[in-house]
Amino acid sequence: MSTTPKELARTYFDAWQQGDWERLRGILADDATFAGPMGTAADADACVAGLQGMAEMISRLEIRAMVADETDVITWYDLVVGDTTVPTANWSHVEDGTITRIRAAFDPRPILGP
Repeated sequence: MSTTPKELARTYFDAWQQGDWERLRGILADDATFAGPMGTAADADACVAGLQGMAEMISRLEIRAMVADETDVITWYDLVVGDTTVPTANWSHVEDGTITRIRAAFDPRPILGP
């Protein structure tokens, strides 16, 4: 099992890209929350459901950088939707070996259209 915040973040992104929802759910605290430009989630199951919805619309993720300390990870990645690349920042907070909070920041206009 992943133990460091950076390992947990890598597992999060790997599981998301692979559609391994059970693995992804396993690294989230039951009360994990998410907030981003296209939605929010109040618990781990809602987080997974939101990521499943995003997975249906994205082509791929390209991780550019990941920086971590003892409890937090910032991941900079390209969210690729069709021919559109959306630079994205993701903050994950870890407590007791699970991800408890996730925040994403990106400009959704290229995805949502006019």
